[in-house]
Amino acid sequence: MVLGALFTLATTFLVIGLGFCLTLHIAARYALGDVPVRNALAGLVPAVVVFSLTLAGRPLPAAAIAIIAEVIVVKSVYDVSYPRSGFITLVHFTVSFLLGFALQNLLALLGTAPT
Repeated sequence: MVLGALFTLATTFLVIGLGFCLTLHIAARYALGDVPVRNALAGLVPAVVVFSLTLAGRPLPAAAIAIIAEVIVVKSVYDVSYPRSGFITLVHFTVSFLLGFALQNLLALLGTAPT
């Protein structure tokens, strides 16, 4: 029972982390052009913040803290100014929202398919 719960938490974090890394890379390529893929690992920072604070029952401050943390991390990883870092973060969260919304609707549609 405990092992199943840990596996569920680990796979949930893995999906969130990979999704944030992918969407951060898309946002950085949009704003900066050609960037190294390894810099996309900076997407794990907001993933950790969102995941841990949501588990702790604090979803509202999680978004604000994740945005602030990502602006700081993107500034240092991509070596850009704060306004450019804020723009990349804005694009990242927009792409993440759109991708999540599309996937949620796709799963809902598949859930109503006849068996």
